[in-house]
Amino acid sequence: MKTTLILWFYLLLPLSLLNFTFTINIVTSQCLGHQQSLLLHLKNGLIFNPAKSKKLIHWNHTGDCCQWKGVACSTKGNVIALDISHEFITGGNLTSLFKLQYLQNLNLAYNEFHFGINSEFKNLKNLRYLNLSNAGFMGQIPTKISHLSNLETLDLSTTFTSSSQHGLKLEKPNIVEFVQNFTRIKELYLDGVAISAKGEEWCHAVSSLQSLQVLSMSSSNLSGPLDPSLTKLQSLSVLQLDHNNLSSPVPDYFGNLSGLNTLQLRSCGLSGVFPKNILQLPSLQVLDVSDNQGLHGSLPNFPNQASLSHLNLSHTNFSGPIPDTIGNLKHFSTLDLSNCQFNGTLPNSISNLAQLVYLDLSFNNLTGPLPSFNRSKALRSLLLNHNYLKGPLPSTHFEGLINLVSIDLGDNSLDGRVPSSLFNLPSLQLLSLSNNRFDGQLDEFPNSSFSLIGMLDLSGNSLQGRIPLSIFQLKRLTFLELSTNMFNGTIQLSMIQGLQKLTTLDLSHNNLSVVASAIDDNGLPFPKLQNLWLASCKLGTFPSFLRNQTTLLYLDLSNNQIEGIIPNWIWRFEFLTSLNLSHNFLTNLEGLFQNLSSNLFYLDLHENQLQGPAPIFAKNIVSLDYSNNRFSSIITPAGNIGNSIPGAISIFLSDNSFHGKIDESICNISTLRVLDLSHNDFVGKIPECLTGRRSSSLKLLSLAGNNLNGQISDTFSTSCALRFLDLNGNLLKGSVPKSLANCQNLQVLNVGNNQLMDEFPCFLKKIYTISVLVLRSNKFYGQIGCSNVIGNWERLQIVDVADNNFSGTLPTTLFQSWKALMSDEDISRFDHLSFDIYDNKISSVNFAAITTILTKTSKMKLAKIVAVEPLFVVDHLLSHVYGEVTSLRRYEASVTIVIKGQKRKLEKILIAFTSLDFSSNHFEGPIPEEIMRFKALHALNLSHNAFSGHIPSTLGNMGNLESLDLSMNSLRGEIPNELASLSFLAIMNLSYNHLVGRIPTGTQIQSFEADSFIGNEGLCGPPLTQNCSDEGGQGLSQPPSSETTNSHSSSSIDWSLLSVELGFTFGFGIFIMPLILWKRWRLWYSKKVDDVLYKIVPQLDFVYERRGGKRYRSLRWKPY
Repeated sequence: MKTTLILWFYLLLPLSLLNFTFTINIVTSQCLGHQQSLLLHLKNGLIFNPAKSKKLIHWNHTGDCCQWKGVACSTKGNVIALDISHEFITGGNLTSLFKLQYLQNLNLAYNEFHFGINSEFKNLKNLRYLNLSNAGFMGQIPTKISHLSNLETLDLSTTFTSSSQHGLKLEKPNIVEFVQNFTRIKELYLDGVAISAKGEEWCHAVSSLQSLQVLSMSSSNLSGPLDPSLTKLQSLSVLQLDHNNLSSPVPDYFGNLSGLNTLQLRSCGLSGVFPKNILQLPSLQVLDVSDNQGLHGSLPNFPNQASLSHLNLSHTNFSGPIPDTIGNLKHFSTLDLSNCQFNGTLPNSISNLAQLVYLDLSFNNLTGPLPSFNRSKALRSLLLNHNYLKGPLPSTHFEGLINLVSIDLGDNSLDGRVPSSLFNLPSLQLLSLSNNRFDGQLDEFPNSSFSLIGMLDLSGNSLQGRIPLSIFQLKRLTFLELSTNMFNGTIQLSMIQGLQKLTTLDLSHNNLSVVASAIDDNGLPFPKLQNLWLASCKLGTFPSFLRNQTTLLYLDLSNNQIEGIIPNWIWRFEFLTSLNLSHNFLTNLEGLFQNLSSNLFYLDLHENQLQGPAPIFAKNIVSLDYSNNRFSSIITPAGNIGNSIPGAISIFLSDNSFHGKIDESICNISTLRVLDLSHNDFVGKIPECLTGRRSSSLKLLSLAGNNLNGQISDTFSTSCALRFLDLNGNLLKGSVPKSLANCQNLQVLNVGNNQLMDEFPCFLKKIYTISVLVLRSNKFYGQIGCSNVIGNWERLQIVDVADNNFSGTLPTTLFQSWKALMSDEDISRFDHLSFDIYDNKISSVNFAAITTILTKTSKMKLAKIVAVEPLFVVDHLLSHVYGEVTSLRRYEASVTIVIKGQKRKLEKILIAFTSLDFSSNHFEGPIPEEIMRFKALHALNLSHNAFSGHIPSTLGNMGNLESLDLSMNSLRGEIPNELASLSFLAIMNLSYNHLVGRIPTGTQIQSFEADSFIGNEGLCGPPLTQNCSDEGGQGLSQPPSSETTNSHSSSSIDWSLLSVELGFTFGFGIFIMPLILWKRWRLWYSKKVDDVLYKIVPQLDFVYERRGGKRYRSLRWKPY
């Protein structure tokens, strides 16, 4: 986080080294009459603003023209220098100017002439210095300018880009023809002139200027590569080529330019490794190669006599440690290494940079403690945010830094107490310590009312106790963020009324009770807020003072137990772009919604009790979340959702009561990246447009938990961008579409709990990015071997094919490519499986990154609305709003797994969590040894199959295993002792197999109940009650068959029952004898009885086993 003025000061600092003006010497000779007459004619012919003029306004007939401001004369009284820059000239006639034949220096810079450069400039043949920069000239530069062969300095630069209608062009003549006569030129400034020349052409042209010392051609449409002919410029001291598409490496021959003191190649598309010899040039003072993402390199050891004072490598791929020799750069004033890949600890020698003014090392991988900066007395900005710095923050590190304006140490791992002395730094205006590990109470600090602090961000720590009253006495405070701490107590918002400059307030996610009632009672004005976050502040109601906060941009009242109706006035704030009312008890939205000119870009109403029609009224919506409510339909002013929010990026409508068919107009939203319609009552087919070319931007599609039917359309386009596809829990039939293989970035595929009938989708092996594959509870069949398909699933971490009709043995070759499951490093990976919905990789959320995916209209509208805030504040606010889990920035995947018969929804899938479920199929044969190599596996379920053989002893290698279910198979032999070494094992089921012998002893094994071993006739020992004996003990057996009844001792006959018994015996014999005598009848009867019992007794389940080379099916009691 940077203050705009400070940042621009340091970015423009190198320009102070360049001579853009000339000195007008005052002479005592008297101006010649015709010279004075020409100057007065010039003045009268110009259109300028007299109120703002500092020179022309004073020219008149009474004075000596050689004494006029902006005029210098020779000893003979001829005008030789004229400076009418910054005179607010907007047009006029320059004819008189071209008659001043003795002019040597002419400066017309920073005016607005609004016409082309006159070819009559050729008449001023004595010109040595010509500055027409930013003077409003436009069009083609005339050929005759090149006739000014005495020029030593020519400045035609403009801050407009070459695509601007006001820019200058150099086409006819081209760059070669234009410079060929400038044999004496020393300084050439063509910034912003549209030259459009290739590397060899313009390099050869300027290399002919042997006297050239300064070459500045930024934003000139130049292309590369850089040509070695530039080495001819041995007098060159300044080279500025920023913002050109050079697309080439930085040539190491720049290191041979011994007089080079300034090299600026910012945003030039540079690539390759940056030559270290350039950084070690003794003469080099300024180096800026920032904003070249393809540029790599590292910092060399700096010599003692280095002159470097300004180094900017930000937004490149420079890496490695910061060398200890950086302390040798005694002249260092500006160091910007932000958004790179530097690592290691900050060297203590950085404390020796006594001249340091600006230090930005943010967004790197720096570790270790924070060094002291108390010797850098000139330091104004210290920006070390987004690193891995740790340790305490000693107050001595900042002693005596009376010039320090900005401190940003956010997003590190710093800990301990926040020193109160920081608040007493006399020049401090910005202090950000957010997202660290600071704890304890904040102490009160003296003289707070005299502090200059305007921005204070302490959010995302573990600060405790009450918020110091000193904070509410910081009169210049404009930005206050204290969210996500452990502050407690009651905050009266009337305390804020003394902070009249406050525009941003965030007290969210503490243990605070915020009371707003006293505001209306004291009659004092409340600050005009632009951003207000009061999430989890126990408000209970909408604060009434909000009705008058008409300047609000962002408002968050989520999780406040607010009940009832959302008031209509909240939609009518003219500038409101973000509104979060989620996690409350709201039931209705107060209308009317017609004719609302809402500027909302972000609207979050999820987790409420809203019912009835869901209104969509904000045309600029980028992210809409109505999930987890009771909405039943959608009403829009345009009649359909697609035309109502054409610029939407994410739409969440899950867990409502929406019904009917999915509105196909949603496919008209070309910017849509995330669509979640899961867990509603949608019916009909999945619209083909959701899988076709019209949805090529869609990255997440979740339609799970509806009543959709038909087949999945085989229309996934070659431009498919899907990362997450969830169709679980519908009525879909048919097969998995082959065109799904076009989704080459797919990470999660869930088609479970449908009626799909297909073979195993081997073609998906072509998608190497898949991490989660769920085919559960369908009618898939056949074997799962994919030997004929090239590809691998190196990232697979969750596979669920349970409850299908797969058969055969588990193919060992399929498992050999599942590298993620073999890794033993997953324990340290606590992040969640997620994807970035942006196409470009950005290190942080900021305005530039956000707007890359907005429509042009939305981008311009948002920029206009947020223009009231400084850009760095806008970046911070966007990070706050869009940096949440389910926001525009990232989407974290969820999936439901089954462990011990219980469904568990993983709302956020840890990258470290891994699971394999092959249960309830017809797999047979031994358990493959390849599975035992999955050291990262957490859950393994092979139950309800026909696996045979022994339990592999190598199971002990799976040290991270937490859940193991091998029940309902035909496994034999003893339980391997290695199983006792699985210290994380919390769930285990080996029941209903043919295991024998003593159950291994060990703390983990003994913690399981006997149910985990039931149905294994040969097992014994704890936790079973049956002890083992020398002859071999018996474990828990199958439920015993019915015992034979005792015969009656009496010989008497009950004749009343005789006829019934005879009839039953005769009838039973007729039915049962064929079952006994004929095998075909017996098998048919057994199958039908099993089927009936399976349907009416839920505790029964089929198990498949092989005996005598044949496969049999039988019923057994479920182990859960």
